[in-house]
Amino acid sequence: MKIHQDLLVLRGQERVITSQILEKLQTMEDSKAYLSLGHSSLFDYLVRGLGYSEATAYQRQACVRLSREVPEIKEKIDHGLLSLSTVTVAYKHIKNKSRDEKLETLKSIECKSTREVKAYFAEPAKTIKIKQTEYKNKVHVRLELNHEQFEKLQKLKKLKSHKFNAEELLLHLIEKELKTYENIEFKRSQSKNLRFIPKRLRNRVLMDANYKCEYPGCEESHFLQIDHKLPVRLGGQPLRENLQVLCAAHNRMKG
Repeated sequence: MKIHQDLLVLRGQERVITSQILEKLQTMEDSKAYLSLGHSSLFDYLVRGLGYSEATAYQRQACVRLSREVPEIKEKIDHGLLSLSTVTVAYKHIKNKSRDEKLETLKSIECKSTREVKAYFAEPAKTIKIKQTEYKNKVHVRLELNHEQFEKLQKLKKLKSHKFNAEELLLHLIEKELKTYENIEFKRSQSKNLRFIPKRLRNRVLMDANYKCEYPGCEESHFLQIDHKLPVRLGGQPLRENLQVLCAAHNRMKG
């Protein structure tokens, strides 16, 4: 059947294209060229820059990182011995092992399905400390504590029992912590340490940046850092006009 033969040809080409994409992504990762495009990581570039879903982006990122030490996996993907999904499953378990151990493990999962590879690496489920389930109008959060943590919570509940029950206490603590970031009335610091940034000034900078990295095009909201636009070593002052928010990756890129 012609359509079947056509699909077989395209399937073979698909594997080759996948390998070529991984090669390009490897170059992108090694050079960190995604930073200048406004992305904080290769994963962010794959999702926002190339439009992959998060699951698909994670697969490609895992393959890129593993192929840095084991470049042979690209050829194995070309020949259909490994797939992106099986390599991704393996990566979680072998990323901290030696190159020889990685090669041996990858050899043992060749031509296996994703289900078979998951079974190969099956291990007892780890304790989940926080589990979140989202519904239409609410989010159910399950919190697991060890005995010492639970005793501390019980002690705090007793001390605050005249004001809060357990749920109210948690919400109170959340609101209290968030409010520490809302105080933005500041005066010029009297500290002689030019790297010292008063907490209220830090809060003002974060709020003005909408709690996101300010590098053009970047939308990272984790691992944020307050950066001096003009570095301290060049005379930069801890003043509002000289401060900006950068994610860790773009702050490192700036140097």
